[in-house]
Amino acid sequence: MKFYEKYPQLKDRTFLTKVLTDTIYSTMALEDQTIEETRVEELVKTLLHDAELKGPQFFSN
Repeated sequence: MKFYEKYPQLKDRTFLTKVLTDTIYSTMALEDQTIEETRVEELVKTLLHDAELKGPQFFSN
């Protein structure tokens, strides 16, 4: 079974952005690092866009 067959919701950019933003923001909060959640979301969107420009595959074999 391929990765995206097992986790098809990760193909949805909105879902992936939300999950990554929440995870990064929560982790930084646990480490007592303050940053606005909107800033984290901007960074995540930028990184996802850059990754999409490089190709559709996030993971290489």
